[in-house]
Amino acid sequence: MNLPISNQKTKTFKVGLYIRLSREDGDKEESSSITNQREILKRFVNENENFFIVKEYVDDGWTGTNFNRPSFKEMIKDIEKGIIDTVITKDLSRLGRDYIDTGYYLQRYFPEHQVRYIALLDNIDTMEDAGMSDIAPFKSIINDMYVKDISKKIRSSLTERRKAGNFLGVTAPYGYSKDSENKYHLVVNPKEAKIVKRVFNLYLQGNGLTKIAQILTKDNVPVPGKARNIGKTRQTVLYNSWKQTTIRRILENRVYLGDLVQFKRKNVNYKSKIRINVPEEDRVICKGTHEPIIKQEDFDKVQEILKGNKSFKGTKHDYLFKGLLFCAECGARLNVTYSNYALKKYGEYRYTTICYSYSRLYSDICTRHSNSIPVLEELLIKHIKEVCQKYISNDLQDELVKLAEQEKRKERQKFDYVQRIKELEQKIEDNSLYMKNLYKDKVKGIVSEEDYINLTGEFAKDRDSYIKEKSELEKLLQQKDTKKEDINKLEKLAKEFISLEKPTKQLLNELIEKITISENHEITIYYKFSELNQFEKDKNKTIKEAEVVNNRNKKYEVA
Repeated sequence: MNLPISNQKTKTFKVGLYIRLSREDGDKEESSSITNQREILKRFVNENENFFIVKEYVDDGWTGTNFNRPSFKEMIKDIEKGIIDTVITKDLSRLGRDYIDTGYYLQRYFPEHQVRYIALLDNIDTMEDAGMSDIAPFKSIINDMYVKDISKKIRSSLTERRKAGNFLGVTAPYGYSKDSENKYHLVVNPKEAKIVKRVFNLYLQGNGLTKIAQILTKDNVPVPGKARNIGKTRQTVLYNSWKQTTIRRILENRVYLGDLVQFKRKNVNYKSKIRINVPEEDRVICKGTHEPIIKQEDFDKVQEILKGNKSFKGTKHDYLFKGLLFCAECGARLNVTYSNYALKKYGEYRYTTICYSYSRLYSDICTRHSNSIPVLEELLIKHIKEVCQKYISNDLQDELVKLAEQEKRKERQKFDYVQRIKELEQKIEDNSLYMKNLYKDKVKGIVSEEDYINLTGEFAKDRDSYIKEKSELEKLLQQKDTKKEDINKLEKLAKEFISLEKPTKQLLNELIEKITISENHEITIYYKFSELNQFEKDKNKTIKEAEVVNNRNKKYEVA
């Protein structure tokens, strides 16, 4: 229950202590340590009898240049739930060092949510000065300038290290390892270097990127990620297969000449984590920093061939279901291909699907999965329209009747929730006063230390229970009626789909998650709405359609 600022001196404040420490923006001094901040804040709270610590929020190792910090975001959620109504930090820089965002919280967010903010060492207290101290904006700017200066010094230091030929990457390039005696120096990894040499030799022998990837995959050569035990949690069927992009990166990397090319990417600025590519002329290049794996003449020949191959511009194919079709067997995307033979024979291209694994990697991994694009689109549009029509005709009315009944029950529940929240707020307030009075009695000698510890433990347990129950009830109250919104959205999309002779890509992407197709042409559609997915399960499993092109007498099934 929030009170106007003018009445806050008579209330008990539910305090959240916010503590932050970051090496990145220059917080190195011992006085800013987590322990030191905690002691200062707790001492202040103990000296003020109407303050009661509800929760402590610690962001250790998080920069103050932005507010995308886990504990800070948790604190904001607790403010909106009413769990805390006061935030205390050691100084303004602990809250944040970006003067724009810090100003937003000080001058907009905290006042609008009736939250009292205190920065102890900067003498800022929004209850004493609701309009904020005149010096606060200037302190925020100074904090921001401090981080900017630190960032500039760090960048300057990194630039000097790069120019000196130090390797600053987290992981050594494939083919090398970090020197055990000097982590800024690269040494040849014999096992990986052998694969790098083989890739260059295969390319110089006339093999293309796809062919090299297929050869390495067939020979069970571990991909770089597997060789270094990286990315195990996101392994797929294709994880152990070499890719064209991996081969190209190896062939284009000057590190194999013994040179270091660094500063390829950089942050937009010191406040942003977004990284952009640095133009080649601005990159830091140091020659002869480590032992080469590839000879200069071989590397130059490879670059000349790569440059010549880049001049070919492949045809970009676009079709209605692009990005939605996947292989049922290996999970890879189904791309589109065409045949020049069909152009010569029929006077037009015949577009068909082809599994990425089959076309780009090695054919043993999967099969072709050839499906006529025009026939496939016609089949899918017809089938999805039938599903949408069936939903609107049968299921929609039942859903709306159920929703009306649920609305009545929800209204009764909401009333009960509001009443219970009021009771809990009073209990939390009373509980806080009991603990404050108990502390006074302990100081006066009326209550023993042992009784004080036992009683405060019981009060704290009750308080936590009240706060948790209140938070859960408030979540239930804040929950949007997403079910009703989803049904209204689905009804609109389904009717729009039925009305169009050929739907748009945008409409398809709003309705469908993905579509899988097996080698024997069994199709499974995964909708973004459970109502449509349920209908897919209940309907007749085999809907046969037109024959595939090339007179192969293959037929589709939508399963």
